[in-house]
Amino acid sequence: MAEKTYFIRLNIQYITISKWCEKWLWKKYKKKAKYAPNGIDLNKFTSHKRVLKGRKIRILIEGDSETIYKNVDESFKIVENLDRKKFEVWYLSNHGQPKKWYKVDKFLNSIPYDEVIKIYEQCDVLIKSSKVESFSYPPLEMMATGGYAIVAPNDGNKEYLKHEENCLLYELGDINGAVNCINRLVSDEKLQEHLYINGLSTAQKRDWKNLKDQIISLYSI
Repeated sequence: MAEKTYFIRLNIQYITISKWCEKWLWKKYKKKAKYAPNGIDLNKFTSHKRVLKGRKIRILIEGDSETIYKNVDESFKIVENLDRKKFEVWYLSNHGQPKKWYKVDKFLNSIPYDEVIKIYEQCDVLIKSSKVESFSYPPLEMMATGGYAIVAPNDGNKEYLKHEENCLLYELGDINGAVNCINRLVSDEKLQEHLYINGLSTAQKRDWKNLKDQIISLYSI
């Protein structure tokens, strides 16, 4: 039903929140769309540098386990290969419950958004394995708190994620590659500092106050 609306021959102006959707609308439907970048309200976030030594490192996995394209199973396959004496795993989901084989130290379900921000602030590393996203917020939100993101690239995150600049990217399905990214991050303090600084810079560029004029201009005649 949604797809049928793209074939309507009316003077409709389209706005999209992602670059890949902008290209997709033109390539498949010959519809020109204006791009409204997604942002975050940094006033709600508190950032701090994570020290990844002398204690257990807290990993956050986020996503609905019942939604196939969220690919949460892959995130848990990654942490299966970590030394759980050195790591603990928190799992945040709006809908899906942990599967029986998931090893979860703390499960957080249907949490209000303001409390979700506090969860990001309490965790060190986000693992995000989604196959498809319109726009992927979790890595950006983790950066806004000063945390680190280990992410499988998809069209919904590639427009702001840069490997070894503000995050570490691994190829979808490459479990060992993701594990290597985590171990590398933990052992390399210079890399931590680099990702921390650039992650905060990325979040600042996506602050709504820096985007509002651009977005409002899309609605001007």
